[in-house]
Formats: sequence, C-alpha cells, structure tokens
Amino acid sequence: MEIIKELIIQYGYFGVFFSLLAGILGVPIPDEVLLLTIGYLSYIDFLHITPALIVSIVGSFLGMSLSYYLGIKLGAPFLEKYGPRFYLSIKRQYQVRGLLTKHGKWIIFFGFFIPGIRHLTGYLSGIAKMKYSTFAMFSGIGSIIWAPSFILSGYLLGNRWLVIRENVYAHKILYSFIFFSILILVITSYILYKHMANRYISKDNVDRING
Repeated sequence: MEIIKELIIQYGYFGVFFSLLAGILGVPIPDEVLLLTIGYLSYIDFLHITPALIVSIVGSFLGMSLSYYLGIKLGAPFLEKYGPRFYLSIKRQYQVRGLLTKHGKWIIFFGFFIPGIRHLTGYLSGIAKMKYSTFAMFSGIGSIIWAPSFILSGYLLGNRWLVIRENVYAHKILYSFIFFSILILVITSYILYKHMANRYISKDNVDRING
C-alpha cells in the first residue's frame, strides 16, 4: 500500500488510474484502502475531488472491460493456470462461476463490493461470452457507485481516516472475521429466503391443481 501511495504522490491522477486498473485485473492491491486513501489525499488538497472521482470510475470500469476482453481472448485454461499467481484461486474461480451462472448480471454489480469476486467477474463474463453491452451496463453502474462510495468516505473522514486505518491494520484478523461472518449471514439468509419462496410457490401451485 505504501508503494501505491508513493506512486499516486509521484504521478498524481495517472497513478490513481493505473493503480485501480491493476487492482481490478487482479494485482494484489487493497482497492478499498486505495480508494479511501484517494479520498484522504483529496481532503488534504493533494488531489482535487472531482477529477479523482472521474479517474477512479474510468480506471475501474476500464479494468473490468480489459479483464472481460482477456477472458474472451485467453479463455478458462489461461485463467486457471495463471489466476492463482494473482491470488485468484481455482476454488474461487469455480465459486464465482457458479454465482454468475445462478445470478448472472447482478453478481457483476454486487461483486464490486466483495473482494475476490470483483476481480473475477470480468474474466468469467468474457469466458462465458456474455454480451458486452449487458456487461458494460452493470459494471459501469457498479463503478459509478463503488469508487465514489469509498473515495467520499475517505474525504469526509479526513484525518480520522489515518486513525481508523491504523486501527484496522492492528485488528485486521478480528475485522476480517466480522466481515466474513456478516457476508455468510447475508448469503445464508438470501438462500433460505429463496428456498422458502420456492416452497410457497410450489405449494400454491399444488393447491390450485387440487382445487
């Protein structure tokens, strides 16, 4: 993260753009921390908030589009062979592929907010030959909401962001446990909701037939 921060300090908006592009493609960069830091640098007037927002949205969207293009051109064997080198494990690839198959375009949008899924949806959408217009619409909306959410949070937090960042680094195991516990709870609740809804629909259809 310190290397990325130095890159932004040295190259400004070009550093912001290429850091986000690389992060989306799978280079192990903590994207959310990067965006919060961009917000903080805007708060201290090192960057201007409006161009920082625009460059971040464009960088994340082009990163998604490039990963989609690579997915089309290189295919699943390339991702399975080289993905683990960028922490995109085979297990995670199959998990995200299953989510895309089941939830389609919506996982592209919601995946922006889940590290590990965000980095794979572009590749796997390309491999699945999803229409680019559909992919671009949902990844565009995701970029417009995801990047500004964290940048504006860093901007509004100001100097408090430095204290929060140190606190998160000091207790990252605890916060990771809490985050994934909440994520599992949300996913489990959604699955149970869908299961109960399907059972209700099936029962209603049976009652209509018997009636």
